Amino acid sequence: MTIKFGPNDVIRDEHFLVTKKEVRQTSKGDDYLQLELSRPEGIIEAKIWNNNLSQCQVEIGKVIEIKGKTQDYKGQISLIVDSCQIINSEEAQDYKSAPKTMVFDIETVGKKFEDLDEVEQDYLINNLEKGEADKEVAKKKTGLYSIFGMVCAIGAYNPNTRKGVVLLLGENELKPEKENYTYKIFKTEKDLLTGFWEIAKEYELFVTYNGDNFDFPYLQIRSGVNRVKVPFEIKKWGGDKFIDLQNKIRQSHGFKLEMLCKAFGIENPKEAGVHGGDINELFDKKDYQKIADYVARDAFSTSELYLIWDEYMSGKI
Repeated sequence: MTIKFGPNDVIRDEHFLVTKKEVRQTSKGDDYLQLELSRPEGIIEAKIWNNNLSQCQVEIGKVIEIKGKTQDYKGQISLIVDSCQIINSEEAQDYKSAPKTMVFDIETVGKKFEDLDEVEQDYLINNLEKGEADKEVAKKKTGLYSIFGMVCAIGAYNPNTRKGVVLLLGENELKPEKENYTYKIFKTEKDLLTGFWEIAKEYELFVTYNGDNFDFPYLQIRSGVNRVKVPFEIKKWGGDKFIDLQNKIRQSHGFKLEMLCKAFGIENPKEAGVHGGDINELFDKKDYQKIADYVARDAFSTSELYLIWDEYMSGKI
């Protein structure tokens, strides 16, 4: 995310973290410095021309105080540094740009058991749900499996901007339960998935709860079924880009999200009386409002849990 400056803004005594530094040459052979500078709201490129190099102190990982101006070159704003000096390096952590982060959750619905053919019914009951003793309960779990179900809603939340969006299969415009959310309605799963990936490709970090085992694989498979292109490679246990909080916050096994919300004092997304197991019935009744509000709460609560993990439990110093 680029720091917002206008063209020809005068910069006086503003502070930035130096994240990249490279010596380059002009067409005339003069050396200059190309920099990448960071602050919490984003990054920006900067240049120090040859005639100003002697008036500048620059070191990667240090915070510098800058005097200069901005310029607009082919629609891109950059800083032209006249002079700069290194200030207290202990402030460096405060100037790191936060990655553009999407915390998201999906909701799914499945075919009716009687609409499956005999082979599919047998596969569900005797393979996928063979551990479920109650066969009637097993028959209602088609939505858990991407070969028998589809994505009906996705809630996404950006903890940096504190804004969210819900993408939903539905018929009419809905009023968001939370003021910082917008709802987008789609007529087909293919359009919903296309809309999601268009948004997702602009993000650098993805946070889920059980996303390694459920959300991402489900989205990938349904995208393949619908012939919708996934715009980037998704890696299970993906380190710094894909964070599954169920893997990060566990003891001998993973906890349910609602139990962690209670333990950490976070709004429980299920307190309003809707659970994941209700989505099929709500979808059949066309009660899209309850689905949208529920997935919005789920994404928000997951985001609150992520912020606690990131600040106190991730081991970042």
